Amino acid sequence: MGQKRRRLALSCVACRRRKVKCDRTFPTCNRCQKGNVACDYVAYTGKSDEPAHTPGSEGSSNAQRAREVSVSSWAEDANTWQARAKLHSNTRSQPEASASITTPSFANRPPNQKLLELQERVFELETYVRAAGSRPVSSEKYLGMGHPIGPGASQGKRAFQEHERALLRGKSFKTQYFGPSHPAGILLQYEELSSFVKTILGHIPALEKARLAFKQNRPELGRTLMPSQFETLASMVPDQKRTDALVQEYFATIETTYRILHMPTFFQSYKEFWKSSSNVSAPFLAQLLLICACVNSAVEGGPTGFRGRSSASREMSVNWLDCAEDWVDLQSQKHVTLEVFQVRTLVVLAKRLNCVKIKREWTMTGHLLRLAMSSGLHREPTVLSNRISVFDQEMRRRLWFTILEVETQSCLDRGMPATIHPFDWDCLPPLNIHDEDFDLMTEKMPPVRPMSEFTRTSFLCVAQQHLHLRLDMLSRINSIKVCLESGIAAEYDQKLRIFLDDIPPWRENPSSTTAHMLSRLLLYEFLLVIHEPNSASHDEQAQSFFTRAARRNAAQNTLKIYTEMSQSVSRIFSNIREDLFRACLALCHDIVASKNAADDWMQDSNLAVEMIGKAVDLMEARIRCLGQGFHSFWLGASALGLLRAKLSPLLPMEEFTKQTADRVSRLHVFMMGEQMAQQTPGSGFEEAAMSGASTLVGMSGNPDSHQASGQADMDFFGNSGQIFNVFSDTLFDFDVTDIWNTGGYPQF
Repeated sequence: MGQKRRRLALSCVACRRRKVKCDRTFPTCNRCQKGNVACDYVAYTGKSDEPAHTPGSEGSSNAQRAREVSVSSWAEDANTWQARAKLHSNTRSQPEASASITTPSFANRPPNQKLLELQERVFELETYVRAAGSRPVSSEKYLGMGHPIGPGASQGKRAFQEHERALLRGKSFKTQYFGPSHPAGILLQYEELSSFVKTILGHIPALEKARLAFKQNRPELGRTLMPSQFETLASMVPDQKRTDALVQEYFATIETTYRILHMPTFFQSYKEFWKSSSNVSAPFLAQLLLICACVNSAVEGGPTGFRGRSSASREMSVNWLDCAEDWVDLQSQKHVTLEVFQVRTLVVLAKRLNCVKIKREWTMTGHLLRLAMSSGLHREPTVLSNRISVFDQEMRRRLWFTILEVETQSCLDRGMPATIHPFDWDCLPPLNIHDEDFDLMTEKMPPVRPMSEFTRTSFLCVAQQHLHLRLDMLSRINSIKVCLESGIAAEYDQKLRIFLDDIPPWRENPSSTTAHMLSRLLLYEFLLVIHEPNSASHDEQAQSFFTRAARRNAAQNTLKIYTEMSQSVSRIFSNIREDLFRACLALCHDIVASKNAADDWMQDSNLAVEMIGKAVDLMEARIRCLGQGFHSFWLGASALGLLRAKLSPLLPMEEFTKQTADRVSRLHVFMMGEQMAQQTPGSGFEEAAMSGASTLVGMSGNPDSHQASGQADMDFFGNSGQIFNVFSDTLFDFDVTDIWNTGGYPQF
């Protein structure tokens, strides 16, 4: 009989040596990434020094042949790591690497220390390989997911064209991406046609002259009576003191989580702007206005008052937002620059933070995602092009993963399945480095900082580790054909808690604390969502108990994180996320549902009620400063009133009903008292709103509220004989989900 055929090795070298499960993620699996261990995928054979034979590999480089050398003994790792480190250092022109390894002091060190140092060195060298932007990378490890090099494939230009049929045209951010199914993709295999077309163009010089002439005259075909965009943008920037406060809050909160801007580049233009407004460009002014719009309602010192149900600070932010959006809509989608892409991302973020067109948010984020993919941001820039600078490569990675996070959150809040899946991109994660570590002139990226060291990109680096898991859960949760069973939910729970335990404890400054809080909120919200379908099931008592306990724990931790935030940070996150509202309702429902259950393990629910009360207070503060969020506030306040009524069975239910209605009425009276002068007098808006306020006050039955509004006492339920609709003429907007039409739901 012949030699027994070995099973194909799919796991990486490090996981196979340690005999642990490998998730086979390219280019680095999660276990190796967490342990800062170099990850490599090598075919396993029984021969020690003989390279695996692949037909057609005679023309490959020495580095590629060495990477294909099989490993006979997984225990002899030190020699393997040393050989690989020397090999990588030679191929990447790093002579100092081999010199440091072959020193006499290195040979006298203990084997464990040798292995650790070699692993660290290999990880550093792989960082150089990953960040190198001088030429496209065509090795197996850096081709990205979905494009492995199979047996028998060469590593030259032809092999790259055979396996990569996508086109990325242009340079920097002026790129256009065409996927493998695009008809022009055949040109990569039909080189003869490309050469023939170039030959034809060489025989028609008049065609090239006509094209250049048309290109020069094309601006004259545009708009000629357009007002000056620059002066319009510059005139809307607030005074320097207010702008400084807004910019500081933005970079301390948002830019430590979602990475859109490069700080040194922005602040260089920011200083020049206050010296002379003519020293900066229109894209910078659009960025500055959007930055101010993102945090204007969360930072104290802005305008006060209300216009309708929108606060004056929100109205100012919307004006800035509209001006910047009008400017970016006039920009070319073909010749896109980094600044324009940053503005487009900031527009979506500013709309979310100010609750502008909230029903269109999911479609807006989806449009932004498609703009990014049409420009090729989802592809690793070192794979498809060598015309993108190192600086632009890193900014593309940051923008791509920021857009992914915004899109994922939008799908979760809207209840939609994931728009994109992990196999749809191969862009490498952003590097965990400071903005000051690289600039426009950088030719080679510095070494990556460890995850224990906080940078403004650390949040994205941690979030991308479990992004594929969140997308998988999102598709299953919102699927109309797949049910999330309790066993699968338990597996998801275990994976999420592992990622929770692995979050580095960044506590150096408020910015790192904010990133740490948001990193936990991402996972706690998915813990809430995966246990929600099975939390009310009574089929298996033990499983239901575990589900309710896990759900309650996630809700309490979410509310606790929000109560620990500063006032401005909590306002910002409550505008951009729905987990506060979700946790509030989930905890109220769990306590009420398990109050009379035999397995109720919460002996003292006072702490939970106190946290829910603080959450509702935060929702109310959001309305007072922004004028938006009535839907979540009303349902949260109602759930809190019902919870208190269930916990106090000796008191009548009407008392808690009146307390809730009185709270809503006080907020309405406050907003009416802060109304600013109407631009269109005699519209009847104020009269209708005051009528609604009196109705609310009548329902609450609070004498203080009656005096504030000057209205007479009214019956609690009213005896008009008509269907009672207390919110018909108020400032509040309750049409988000049409919560009053509950006839179609079986639970009502």
